[in-house]
Amino acid sequence: MKPRGTATVEDLLKAPYDGLKRELVDGEIIVSPSGWKHSKITIKIIHILATFLEDHPIGQIGAPDLGVWLSNGNLRSPDVTFIRNEKLPRKEDEHKFAEFIPDLAVEVLSPSDRPGFVSEKIREFLENAVPIVWLVDSKQKTVTEYRSLSEIKQFTGDDMISAEPVLPGFSCSISRFF
Repeated sequence: MKPRGTATVEDLLKAPYDGLKRELVDGEIIVSPSGWKHSKITIKIIHILATFLEDHPIGQIGAPDLGVWLSNGNLRSPDVTFIRNEKLPRKEDEHKFAEFIPDLAVEVLSPSDRPGFVSEKIREFLENAVPIVWLVDSKQKTVTEYRSLSEIKQFTGDDMISAEPVLPGFSCSISRFF
């Protein structure tokens, strides 16, 4: 078991608002800044999913600043989060960090991302019951879909990706992400 830091959610809330994304992981505040390309791809994916949801209102999208509590006690912020309507927070809980498990978590690689950090985050999402995780690599122009640590598919170019059964009826060419 790895040692845990002593940072708390109160420490996280006291962090300066400087545009950097922060997560609380094993008692440590982790900063994960990103660049312009990362932001553009994240916005494209949010737009694609949000447009689909306009015609299929089965859930909502969360942006990179959404903090999601995982059952292991870590507070993570996927770049894109999809959550089905039946799991959305009640009105009185909308101003808190999310206390639900996303139905889809999307991580867009940044040049500063360390491979071990990204692998750990994907593993953590899957171990905390996120049914689908997409890892988007802008350099390689690929999307790797994880449904478990052993059920992994890579998509590229005009390959079509769906998120069945989480997003019934959704499909999209990977090239649209880039």
